[in-house]
Amino acid sequence: MRKGTGLRFLEFHRVLVVVGAAGLVGGAWWIAIPPAAAAFPGANGDIAFVSTTNDNVAIYQVDPSGIGIGTSSGDRSNTTPLTDGALDAEPFYSPDGSTVFFSSNRSGHWAIYSIPQSAEEPPTSATELSQVSGSETHDDYSPSVAADDQTVVFNRDNTALYTLFASTGPGSVCLLYTPPGGLAAASSDNGSGSRAVFDPLNPSKLLYVSGNNHIHLLSGIPTPTGHNPCGVSPATLSDVDLSAIATTPSGGGIIGAADANPDWNPSGTGATAVKIGGHSTSVIFDSTRDGGHTLWTMDLTTATPSVQPIWASMCGHSKTTDTEPVFSPDGNFITYTQPVVRNATQVEDYELVQLGMPNNDETDLTLTTGTPANSQPDWQPTVAAQTPEAPIPLLLPAGGLLVLGTALGLLRRRRRINS
Repeated sequence: MRKGTGLRFLEFHRVLVVVGAAGLVGGAWWIAIPPAAAAFPGANGDIAFVSTTNDNVAIYQVDPSGIGIGTSSGDRSNTTPLTDGALDAEPFYSPDGSTVFFSSNRSGHWAIYSIPQSAEEPPTSATELSQVSGSETHDDYSPSVAADDQTVVFNRDNTALYTLFASTGPGSVCLLYTPPGGLAAASSDNGSGSRAVFDPLNPSKLLYVSGNNHIHLLSGIPTPTGHNPCGVSPATLSDVDLSAIATTPSGGGIIGAADANPDWNPSGTGATAVKIGGHSTSVIFDSTRDGGHTLWTMDLTTATPSVQPIWASMCGHSKTTDTEPVFSPDGNFITYTQPVVRNATQVEDYELVQLGMPNNDETDLTLTTGTPANSQPDWQPTVAAQTPEAPIPLLLPAGGLLVLGTALGLLRRRRRINS
């Protein structure tokens, strides 16, 4: 398990080429509407997180809207429990924001469950998805979902990636891929592990963390079409160890270090992508490169990926522990976990930071009293209401792309891993 610290909020600076109301960059259409990180058209919704509040490990949701950057804590009145009892961990919102997938050992074995995002009064019944209730024999961790709201990928027994189709449940579970080096192990105490995450714009690709703590890019996955990808031949898949081939400005490498918890940039990986410190950011992750445990970015727009820290000043600090970074759906913020001292005890908390701000301008979203540990955040995309009347056609050059609608744009979804 990757130990979290306080969850913080950071703002990225977006570089955008605009032609009139919309622009064309590299043949891709872009309209100046913020993209969604974890789903299709959406804005920043609630944040789900895991907390040890009330002497159990459960999932909570908080509404971060209106919380000022740099404030000491969030608004506890905006925090609601989503689950209660057992050990529930690793929340992950569906692309439409209506469902939360999570792992739990409530049966005695870890399994994948789902629950409506609107369920605010536990105990609300959750649906077991990866195994048949009462017949569990495996430990399933770290769920994430593809753009179809249905295809879930998860870690089975720390050895292989499996998938399931949410509306079908246990009968749809099948093997997707067995990494030669296995998977980064989940923690037995709370299920936290290295989550595999689909590229929000291209479900044929996903990121996962291998048993040697390297981030890998798995490509060639069949696009889900009414069911999850099953019976995939390993020969059709491409597995690239990004951590091993990535370069760093300082020359430091992955040898002896660990990369973890990757999350896709919500604004894509091309010319319109969010940039941090002038660096094109395809993926954000945490790492022990260059000492300490800090947040990094990875650029996948070039033949050889490159990585650099978000806060270079934090490198080399052995006591730094920033982990589990997750983009906001609009791409302007991240949440992450970080250790804080509360009531003379160091615990894990999650923080909120606006991208582009220094690391001392984060907002503490502890939202709890006493000394509970709070970690494993995920950010809900809120799907915008569509207005079908009075569509406005917009004809763009270079490919004759016709776009209908009053506020349609090229938006995207996320991924993240928690661990």
